[in-house]
Amino acid sequence: MKFGQIFLLTAALLLAGGLYAAEGQTPVAVAESESFEAVGRLEDEGLVFYIDRSDSNAPVLGATLEVDSAGKSAKAVFRAERGDYLVADAEWLKPLRQPGEYPLALTVIAGEESDLLTADFMVTALPAGTAAGLGL
Repeated sequence: MKFGQIFLLTAALLLAGGLYAAEGQTPVAVAESESFEAVGRLEDEGLVFYIDRSDSNAPVLGATLEVDSAGKSAKAVFRAERGDYLVADAEWLKPLRQPGEYPLALTVIAGEESDLLTADFMVTALPAGTAAGLGL
């Protein structure tokens, strides 16, 4: 085999491996502003967000979080025991459990400080064997 053929074959295998890995990963949304950073993951229980301060990476606990997608809003519940925010509204989540790209708008209110963050939420495929992947 020539070097060029080996290089192309290696590149093709690496690309195929990367695409395969992306299919099994949990969909993630990332949003940030000057004040806050938010990371959301689509889990079986719902859309789980972690919010931190942009300047210090300190967790923002006990805030109010509302998430908007396709003109519909859902309020997240702060879970003190986990330090996260959960959107568990099954009807609101239903479209986000299908492959596609979804723009999200997050309204964060922490004390007297508030901000609007945006994120693109891309669902290519859900992890095999999860309730979300089975459409449940």
